[in-house]
Amino acid sequence: MFNLVIILLSTINSEPKDSNNYKIAKYLLENLHALEDLSISDLANECFVSNSSISRFCKEIGLNNFNTLKAQIIKIPLEYRYASNKFDFQSFDNNFLKSYILSIIDNLKHLYSNELNNKITNLVKDIHSYDNIGAFGYMHSESVALNLQYDLQTNGKLIFTHIKFTNQIDFINNSDGNTLIIIFSESGSYFNRVFPRSTPFHNQKNKPKIVLITSNKNASFSYVDEYIFYTSRNDYASHPYGLMAIESMISLKYAEYIHTH
Repeated sequence: MFNLVIILLSTINSEPKDSNNYKIAKYLLENLHALEDLSISDLANECFVSNSSISRFCKEIGLNNFNTLKAQIIKIPLEYRYASNKFDFQSFDNNFLKSYILSIIDNLKHLYSNELNNKITNLVKDIHSYDNIGAFGYMHSESVALNLQYDLQTNGKLIFTHIKFTNQIDFINNSDGNTLIIIFSESGSYFNRVFPRSTPFHNQKNKPKIVLITSNKNASFSYVDEYIFYTSRNDYASHPYGLMAIESMISLKYAEYIHTH
């Protein structure tokens, strides 16, 4: 499930403004609905770069070539229609703001469970014991990973994360058994995006330990070692607040752990 818009947003958020990749991603985002007949030369001219720069850009965002990019562009209207209910949330009151806040609170009320508490406790022990740790997510979920990075750093624990999705993939692919990888994914679809047509970690004896934090209780991947499930309505008032609360619980529990051990 390659999402071109998310990849392009990730690119402009992580690349220098004067880089070719930034220029290309920005142009594509600003003209998503007018690209159907664009050739590679047209795009290169519009971005003031060479055709080879367009080809390199395609490979760096995880596509084979410009034709693959065009195929992804064609899918965008369908993806927008599929996401037409993205902004729905449970209504409690005629007052829009009040209803939205109450919807967030109602969703969070269902978050806690003894199992979640125990899973977070075990994850904290792993965070303390592993020297090499990566935490990642897709868009909103990546902001949760960034928060975890900062919160753990204030307690003397360095972990790694990347805004750029291709850098996340590189980190995961180059990790070994000495690495802990924490994935934040409300929908549980993170690995469907990372490895859409392949099974990673062919050397199962030296693969990283992977923990997936998700509300999708049907998520199942042969290479995921631990699941931390939580309850969510999966509407606009639920994401990323559930993951944000879990990140806070991890950080608070870690602070408690290092002061008692």
